[in-house]
Amino acid sequence: LAKMRLDTRVQGQDIAEALRLFRVSTMNANSADPSQAGGGGSDPAPGVSMSASLPSRDELVRAETFLRSRLAIGAVLNRQRVVEEAAAQGYGGMVVARALSIMVSRGEVQERNQSRMIKRVR
Repeated sequence: LAKMRLDTRVQGQDIAEALRLFRVSTMNANSADPSQAGGGGSDPAPGVSMSASLPSRDELVRAETFLRSRLAIGAVLNRQRVVEEAAAQGYGGMVVARALSIMVSRGEVQERNQSRMIKRVR
């Protein structure tokens, strides 16, 4: 706020106002109804319910099965290529990405080269 006043020194009231603005915006975002247009900022798409945008357990299991069949143990592959191949076979890109992150957390897959490459460990 000191910049808005073109002042080089920050005063206590600037800090208090910045904290107040942060709290108000956080509370507004928290209490926003996701069904309202422009409401929470994280709407999946117009006309799509929130539950429709989350992958179901069946979709995740199918994607994990595809990934296990596609990735041989010890193989190192380009992550984007694997996701594109899955999409070409009818799997959703977000579902495959989520399945990969689950497999990484389980230790089945390792990410390498800033997550550009993946290696199946077990």
